[in-house]
Amino acid sequence: MLLHGGWHGGWVWQRLAPLLSAAGHRIHTPTLTGLGDRAPEFHAEVGLQTHVDDILQLVLDLRSNAVTLLGHSYGGSIITLVADQLTERIAALVYLDAVIPTDGIPDWQRFPRERQESMLAGARGLDGLRVPPPDPALWGLVPGTPAHQELQQRLTPHPIKTMMDAPRLSGRWQTVQRKHYLLAAGPPRSRFSDVHSALTKQPGWTTALVAGGHEMMWTHAHELAGSLLPILDAGT
Repeated sequence: MLLHGGWHGGWVWQRLAPLLSAAGHRIHTPTLTGLGDRAPEFHAEVGLQTHVDDILQLVLDLRSNAVTLLGHSYGGSIITLVADQLTERIAALVYLDAVIPTDGIPDWQRFPRERQESMLAGARGLDGLRVPPPDPALWGLVPGTPAHQELQQRLTPHPIKTMMDAPRLSGRWQTVQRKHYLLAAGPPRSRFSDVHSALTKQPGWTTALVAGGHEMMWTHAHELAGSLLPILDAGT
């Protein structure tokens, strides 16, 4: 299951998913409540647990004890919280330039102060409850290119409550046997570089660099598929 990051939707995997499916893998690309084509479902109470519940139910519906969860960016928080509750159902966790949450610490605190101020200002320009999408140039896409323009058109405001809510983790997710961290090689330099560096020394983890910046599934789908297929094949 491929889980998108903030401001995105399941559509962001449209270039990658067919490559993985063609290699024989069953791929699911859900969209979280209030984002993408589910933007009309947004309401003031959409928070972190809303998105966790979205994916918990999908994992249960799969009726499998060998689910691989891949989370991009904010999606890393969701797959971790899901694995913490359904550890026995999860075969592998794959973090794609992603957040790994810490118990009790909201994702909001991970952003630099300038970015926090910018996001708050943007939220005030909407309804105060959602953060407008950033310019994809922040993630290394060149303004005016087709990739930049299409991404900019498809991003949707993100529920701010999901960033402010503190995750609650028991630590059970760490018992998932196969855990992988794939860092965007850039440019620009990934804000998750320190996470990647720390995990290279941790037993039970594999780490690697993947071609492209933060939006590599959009700009470097073939290269990303080449990095993911050995991970997915190892679980079959």
